[in-house]
Amino acid sequence: MPTYVFYADRPEKRRADQRNTVVAQGATVAEARAAGEALVGAGALTAFAVVDVSASAPAFVVEGWAPVGSRGQSTWPSQTRHGGFVGG
Repeated sequence: MPTYVFYADRPEKRRADQRNTVVAQGATVAEARAAGEALVGAGALTAFAVVDVSASAPAFVVEGWAPVGSRGQSTWPSQTRHGGFVGG
């Protein structure tokens, strides 16, 4: 299944909560966007740039805090830097 990175590619698109890069999988961009928006809010990724990283994308770094995933997974930390949780 393809993996996509959604990110705020312009300063005016940056979010106040600093959740500006989301990585999600989906059979289509729309499905991956929906999976990512389940973590940060409906419609939150509409204006973000999207890159398919499933095949051959160059390595990248997200400046800032560690990645945060949902409570029901064990790959990423599940709490934000303020001790909260993403998603519902």
